[in-house]
Amino acid sequence: MIYPQIENLPLQVDASTWTWSKTEKGKFWIGHERDGTKWLVKGSGSFYALRERASAYLLQTLGINSQSSAFMILPEGSLPVADKPEIERSQLAIRFIDEHGTNCVDEQFQKALKILRVMACLCGANERSEILFSEDHIMYVVDNEQMFQDPPDNPITCADGFEIEYDTMMELTLDLCRKLSVIDNRDIQVFTAIPDGYVVNELWPISKLMESTVDFAKQFLMKYDDVI
Repeated sequence: MIYPQIENLPLQVDASTWTWSKTEKGKFWIGHERDGTKWLVKGSGSFYALRERASAYLLQTLGINSQSSAFMILPEGSLPVADKPEIERSQLAIRFIDEHGTNCVDEQFQKALKILRVMACLCGANERSEILFSEDHIMYVVDNEQMFQDPPDNPITCADGFEIEYDTMMELTLDLCRKLSVIDNRDIQVFTAIPDGYVVNELWPISKLMESTVDFAKQFLMKYDDVI
């Protein structure tokens, strides 16, 4: 089965007929549709749901392969609610990826790590995203819910290893900033859209932080694109 992009998923999925199980380590839940489709539910709540989905949508728009998700409301009597009665009902369902046992640490993996270090700076993350390899050896960026914690920071001083591999890191940063610079407010509205009736406990405005990321990318290009 081909893993879908966020733009091809519904904004919200109906979990009323799902059956449930726990992940192998018992930390999260898996919702099972009748056709065998699986969804990972972390139970982190609506604000992390918005940050995860908006960040992954942005990454996919930049051409970075990331996990896809849709908003959902936990049904009364579902396993997550039974396990944790105080859980916020507004959650995120992440299209499940069957993970490969070991990471393939190769040139592609090393480049992806550099990109994630830069994106963590540009997107004001308090923790960078991670990498997962699927059973069919496709690399996905996962755990994007820590993006947009703060305003953007300069990767030159923020990203680990920038000074050691300056030319490579600068090339990656400029490429990402070129792609970010064409993101407009309409795109950001799409990235941060929420379904009718879905309530987000938004502690700070994610769309404003996304706008500041785009503005920073444009300023970075003005300063460095003609110099390098």
